[in-house]
Formats: sequence, structure tokens, C-alpha cells
Amino acid sequence: MNGTKRLAQYLFGLDESEEVGQEETEKVSFALEKLPADDKALISKRYGIGEDRQYTLKELADMFGKDREWVRHQESRILNALQREICK
Repeated sequence: MNGTKRLAQYLFGLDESEEVGQEETEKVSFALEKLPADDKALISKRYGIGEDRQYTLKELADMFGKDREWVRHQESRILNALQREICK
């Protein structure tokens, strides 16, 4: 499964076995485009969007020069922003 579908599954509260539709994927893609560049980079790497794989909290912490808790907090903040955007 690609990263955008994985993220859509999470944002729409679907189980791993539930299929993500085109409409949901498009909403997530549109919402991602509205994010600031740093937020988009972090969440894209975390979910493997446009990447070969998903990155761990530790790997992202090292990339951004922060700790895992900072990454976890940023991820939560970004996911909340994305959920607000797709529920408009």
C-alpha cells in the first residue's frame, strides 16, 4: 500500500483490511499540499509518501536534529491539522 493510502486509512479511521477510495486519497493529497514544507516533509517521510519506505521516529529525529518526542509531537499536530482540513 502506498503512503498516501496508508495516511488516508489512518485519517478516516479505517482498519487495515478496509479499502481506501479514490475520493479519500484525493482529499488527503489536497490537504497535504496545504501544509508548510517542513510539516509535509516530516509526515511524508513518516508515512512513506513519495519515499521508498517509512521512516522511524528515531530516523526522523536524527534528520531534524531533535528527539523522538519532538517528532511524535509534530506528527500528532500535523495529523490533527490534516483531519481538520479533510473534514471541512
